[in-house]
Amino acid sequence: MTLTTEFETRVAHLLDQLDVDYSREEAIGGLQPDFLIKGPKGKTAVIEVKGWSSTGGNTARASRQVKQYEKATNADLALIVLPQLKRNFFDDGVVNEEGLVSVLQDWLSRNWIRSRRGPKPLQKKKSKAERVVFAAMPFDKKYDDTFFVAMGYAAKSVRAVCKRVDRTEFGGDIVEEIKRLIRSSIAVIIDLSESKENVLYEAGFAHALNKPSVHICSTDLSRLPFDVRNWNTISYNLGGTVTLRRKLAARLASLV
Repeated sequence: MTLTTEFETRVAHLLDQLDVDYSREEAIGGLQPDFLIKGPKGKTAVIEVKGWSSTGGNTARASRQVKQYEKATNADLALIVLPQLKRNFFDDGVVNEEGLVSVLQDWLSRNWIRSRRGPKPLQKKKSKAERVVFAAMPFDKKYDDTFFVAMGYAAKSVRAVCKRVDRTEFGGDIVEEIKRLIRSSIAVIIDLSESKENVLYEAGFAHALNKPSVHICSTDLSRLPFDVRNWNTISYNLGGTVTLRRKLAARLASLV
């Protein structure tokens, strides 16, 4: 069991103790947060669990992702939980386990009464008709907006959820997991920025399977490898993902 998987299980037990109505990995806004809490009158909260340390800018990155989740899902509350966080950043939605309990208790008391129906099972709930758009992309934090703002939006526009391998819990070989996700997807969005080797591998695998693919790139297209630079690629600027998402959604819709 990985650190993140073990931590997710602890968070699930905390939610059981709070007796909230939650589901795991349910699609919302083109994304798939670890936990989605549903309350009366349409109130929702999304919780994402990260195995990150609280150093090296990870706290700031988590804070930005909280805002991205809020915008993408229109949730009333968004939280990211970090296992090694020494102190809570309540205003930013970045908390440890104790902070999670505190925030949810306050949110519950202000918004709805607990169901008292007993703990819910820990199995993941997934839609039988789940449609997946696989994201092949660099994992650097500067591309977070590309995933949350543009790719998630485009996936939602075709009634799908966007997935990338670093946000998926699995056991075994990562390459096999990438292949499984690409095979099961209805389309692949490929960010060719910086010509990352892992992205080029995923692009080649998707093309070999004749998967509908949309190519985007934020770096100089002329510096792409010669055998991919002539692909029909949407050029975008980092920070300009609101513009990108409209073009990406239109291109994706034309393919699927």
